[in-house]
Amino acid sequence: MRWLAICALLLFLPLARAAPNPACPNSPLVVAYYDFGVAYHQGKGYDPDIIRELARRLGCPIQSEADFPRPRVLKLLEIGQADIGASTTITPERQRYLWLLPYHHSKNLVLLHRGVQANTLQDLLKLPQLRWGVIRGYRHSPAEDKLLDELTQQRKIVVASNEDDLYHMVCTGVVTAVFGHPISFDPWLQSHQASQQVTVRDFFPDSEIIAAGIALSKARFSQESAALWNAELQRMYRDGSLRAIMRRYLSEPSVEQSLKQPLD
Repeated sequence: MRWLAICALLLFLPLARAAPNPACPNSPLVVAYYDFGVAYHQGKGYDPDIIRELARRLGCPIQSEADFPRPRVLKLLEIGQADIGASTTITPERQRYLWLLPYHHSKNLVLLHRGVQANTLQDLLKLPQLRWGVIRGYRHSPAEDKLLDELTQQRKIVVASNEDDLYHMVCTGVVTAVFGHPISFDPWLQSHQASQQVTVRDFFPDSEIIAAGIALSKARFSQESAALWNAELQRMYRDGSLRAIMRRYLSEPSVEQSLKQPLD
């Protein structure tokens, strides 16, 4: 009888070891990025570093990582063909199909082509040749999105394919103005030696600071699984590893600005 009990225990042990990891989907992770300054560009940036570290800590293997246009990333996450995205602005609509875990905060500023004489937003909007560059699918504060909707109706919007295209357009004068985050345009301007080509203004001083989130597809992650990812992200914030990763790509002032608010 004792021998039978031992055999039964030995048979059970492999099954116990094979118990699914509650933090992971039922297959290795598919990660979808989009081009966003030093957050992600050509396979490098703080977004892949953060997601890889989270996956390592949680024991979830990564199967593939690729980049797509921003609207395509959101669609892949919505239908469950991608598991995780990053640098995703938190909106009620996106929360319908994504678990969004805040990991840094930022605010849009306005970049003007050099030589543009505008000390206020009202001055800027009076310019007869005003053209505003945007990237399709990006979301801003309610006041900023309202402005862009109005400019769209006035046919004063020029669509850029990505941030590299957007900043090239404002530096060369193809457009008069664009919105941009310091964590994106600061490194770009430095790497292209283009800081003298633009003037940076805060024309929306009362606009809220925007939270960016790690995006987990609700088609692939349960609420309990998402809570485990969020708890690990909070640990990375507290132990300084989140700051250390972002400091690889950003100046200390930019990192301080992006992480000064608690993640929750």
